[in-house]
Amino acid sequence: MISPPPPLPSPGDPDCEYQPIPVGHLFPHAPGDFQVFLRHGDNHTLFARVGETVTGLRREMLADYGVRTVYIHRDERDRYRDYMRRHLPGALLGPHLPIAEKAAIFYHNCCDIVRDLIRERLPQAVSDVHGRLFVGYARDSVAFLCSEAGLARMGALMAHDYDVYSHGVHVFVYTVYLLRALGLPQGAIVQAGVGALLHDAGKEGVDPAILTKPGRLSREEFDAVREHPVLGARLCRSLGLSRLAQECILMHHEKLDGRGYPAGLSGEAIPVHARAVSLADVYDALTSRRCYADAVTPFEALRIMRHEMAGSFDLDLYKRFVMLLSGAALV
Repeated sequence: MISPPPPLPSPGDPDCEYQPIPVGHLFPHAPGDFQVFLRHGDNHTLFARVGETVTGLRREMLADYGVRTVYIHRDERDRYRDYMRRHLPGALLGPHLPIAEKAAIFYHNCCDIVRDLIRERLPQAVSDVHGRLFVGYARDSVAFLCSEAGLARMGALMAHDYDVYSHGVHVFVYTVYLLRALGLPQGAIVQAGVGALLHDAGKEGVDPAILTKPGRLSREEFDAVREHPVLGARLCRSLGLSRLAQECILMHHEKLDGRGYPAGLSGEAIPVHARAVSLADVYDALTSRRCYADAVTPFEALRIMRHEMAGSFDLDLYKRFVMLLSGAALV
């Protein structure tokens, strides 16, 4: 059983100045360039200075006192994100941590990204209830990836390109949001969430120089990128994923009008969960800064998808997505 992540602070919470993080995210022999605090009532006391290593012995001491959560100052949140970016892949791929601890670290990091997205990109109307809902779906979806093979797959993807991994978590949130609004069964939503998390796993097989190229891709480079849905399905074959999750990986670049890849499917040949991942994938890509383009506003992203990419998406799904993002149809 994976323990729940620290709660998301509300604006009126005394923790709002401080962000809770799991003790397990303080990796031994990996000093952070941020301060770490312990909470005593409404007060926070310094536990580790900038550049100070939290050794395994100090972590054991916290465990002996029943401390599972420490705190960082909100002004140092970006430094903490960079720390996780640098050290999380090695923690998942290395031989030193037991599977249960790797699973907990992966789950908590996934939830951190989910909650950052909710805080920074979703409408104010998405309440704490919805935040907990997304975290619950993250727990259930991540549980399918907490085998040795699954954690190794996620670690390899992070090591190859951490931005591809965090993009997958964003797509997970939007996909769950949309499929829940459509009334799909919880089991189907969880499996689609697994597929969304892994939808770009095949990019592990693409040269990083191509993925981070700032200019236009050559025809050969673009062809290499187009292979990633098939590569992803192949790489994830050993994970024992459901057919629904595999379809999300394989079909997330198929377009409703048949102009997508790898198979050029169209219309009802593309299942609704794969259509949802496709829509979420494009929206997050447009609203995120990429090596070859700056982020656009949500309004501009939706305009591009509706007019410049007309025919690519299920129009009913698109309209529902617009309503959800506007906060007009939260469920």
